[in-house]
Amino acid sequence: MTAHFPDMPEVWPLQQQSVEVPGSQQPGFSPIIRNAVVPELTTTETFYDLFAIGRDRNPSAHYLGRRPWDAAKRDFAPHFEWLTYAQVEEQRTALGSAMSQLQKDGVLGDGFPATDWTLATWIQNRPEFQIVEHAAAAYSRRTVGLYESYDKETALYVLEHSDARVVFTTSSHVPALLSGAEEIPKVKLIVLLDAPSGPATGPGELSRDQLLLQWAKSKGITLSTWDETLAYGRAHLTAHNPPKSNEEILGFCYTSGTTGKPKGALVAHRQVAIAAASTSLFFKDPKVMISYLPLAHIYERVLECLITRLGGAIGYFSGDVLRLMEDAQVLKPEIFPGVPRVFNRIAAQIQAQADGPGLKGKLLTTALNAKIDWHDKTGEVTHAFYDRLVFRKVRAVLGGRVEFMVSGSAPIRPNVLKLLRVAFSADIREGYGQTENAGSCLIMFPGDKNLGSCGPPVPGTALKLRDVPELGYTSADKPFRRGEILSKSMANTPGYYKDEEKTHEALTEDGFLRTGDIGLIDEFGRVKIIDRVKNLVKLSQGEYIALENVEQLFSSSKLVAQLWLYGDSTESHLVAIAVPDPETFAPWASKIVGKALAPTDVAALETACQDPAVVKAFLLDLVRVGREAGLKGFEFPRALLLRMEPFTVENQLITPTFKLQRHKAKVILAKELQHLYSLPPAEIGSSKL
Repeated sequence: MTAHFPDMPEVWPLQQQSVEVPGSQQPGFSPIIRNAVVPELTTTETFYDLFAIGRDRNPSAHYLGRRPWDAAKRDFAPHFEWLTYAQVEEQRTALGSAMSQLQKDGVLGDGFPATDWTLATWIQNRPEFQIVEHAAAAYSRRTVGLYESYDKETALYVLEHSDARVVFTTSSHVPALLSGAEEIPKVKLIVLLDAPSGPATGPGELSRDQLLLQWAKSKGITLSTWDETLAYGRAHLTAHNPPKSNEEILGFCYTSGTTGKPKGALVAHRQVAIAAASTSLFFKDPKVMISYLPLAHIYERVLECLITRLGGAIGYFSGDVLRLMEDAQVLKPEIFPGVPRVFNRIAAQIQAQADGPGLKGKLLTTALNAKIDWHDKTGEVTHAFYDRLVFRKVRAVLGGRVEFMVSGSAPIRPNVLKLLRVAFSADIREGYGQTENAGSCLIMFPGDKNLGSCGPPVPGTALKLRDVPELGYTSADKPFRRGEILSKSMANTPGYYKDEEKTHEALTEDGFLRTGDIGLIDEFGRVKIIDRVKNLVKLSQGEYIALENVEQLFSSSKLVAQLWLYGDSTESHLVAIAVPDPETFAPWASKIVGKALAPTDVAALETACQDPAVVKAFLLDLVRVGREAGLKGFEFPRALLLRMEPFTVENQLITPTFKLQRHKAKVILAKELQHLYSLPPAEIGSSKL
């Protein structure tokens, strides 16, 4: 059942992190490379088995927790309440049994098998999400997670496309479901996860729950609560019917859909099992992890599979990202996963304190410089003197116990990674993966001080590069091979649900996934992401620019919260629209406008964004960042617009996974782009604009 590893090395082979497979090179491709420590890895485990492995370590150990709501104080309590592995075991059986009995009762519709049908979750991260996942797996059913931020149209599409029959959600989403009930005819049960509403406010009036119950009944849908559903299952207990093979489908993970409708990637049990197994080689003991990244995304789902396999604990945030640091201080996690957008902001705040006036700023700068120098020489992230004097307080921001941080979803700047390593005295690494390979393709080796790559292939993954000569990338390039990354492992998706055409586009005949990302294999056998095939823009004079990479670079400026770089193929230069970070922008802009600006005074900051002197200075800071990174002249924006309104899912400028929706941004911000291109391009040949 369990994947077995060789003993991990005391010292990792940082000079040769991958090995070429002899005789594997074919015309138009690089040789296949594999992990140098664990080249081959397979498993027969399922998601059902992952829970058993974690539970058997200690059934009474904390597993799923959240901060309870204190009604008297109208705030979250300063502690976590936990469900143990044994308690989750009982609840998954009760929930799965309830689904079995409701199917027998005809409540969920007619004419479908006892297994292989879909339960959907439309909720923020919380323990019930995992319990639904485990309940489905115990009875060989499927799940699909909807992003909490989905609009009605997208939610209904995913529910209908995935053949969902049950939706676990909160009352805030019920009106969207019931008003669109005709578009999701298979949905027959809605299970509410929030607390029951209070009594009606006046005589003859109905409470919220009574109104929703009547509305649901009129649509032929049963409305139940979480507790009612568990109680029904406990009264009709049914034996588990787990998957017989890890080739069976666990569920669906819908891509964020930057173009068109989201695609439903099939997720087989083997995918999450191998992803969890291959990552677990870095850990020996159970760990505590904070959960705040969307659980509908494969990145967070696989991380929680890892913690489950380790027998660790998952603490769910309170639902407000503005309180994430507070949640971490209460939880005191050992693992803190993130994305560049989160880590950039943490790093910018640390750097802003170092740049501040007085003794504290100077002391932090001295400490950072000393630790960075020590890191560059030795790879070590601890310092006996400065960790006690300075960085103990920095570590306390995330609870004081973080020992492992991983960045995924998009490239992160090496200087940000290094600053976080030394500031938190933690093992912080970058990984790379996609929905279609369960987020499991590359991850850095421990102790690698040469930053800028995503490391070698994870254990069990075969990787090769495909020549893309039209973009100037080939496996014969010097000094490093370059091309589109193709990966093959047990983590690869079987395909897209109900979409053979897209499946054939994504997977080669011999089972490799076409990632669409351009990578190079460096002298240490590591892979660096350098381009995206579909996100290249060609300017009028013929230069190609990798927009995502350059955006990430400019976003490392401490002034930037969000940035969109745009290039029109009929124009000779780029333009940019940026959202400043209020915390760093306010004191910086105050010096330019000659009056104090508060980070909370949005109106005043918006006025500053329109000030030509502020825009000019902001663009100059981007130029500084670009020059330090060695950008070419045509990769700089020559016109800039600042705005305090952030890019959000609600205004359709980003996806639920924080990726820019470029095609929508081009339409929504068409007037702004037209204005930017009407301006004379700024001269950046000198330090003055």
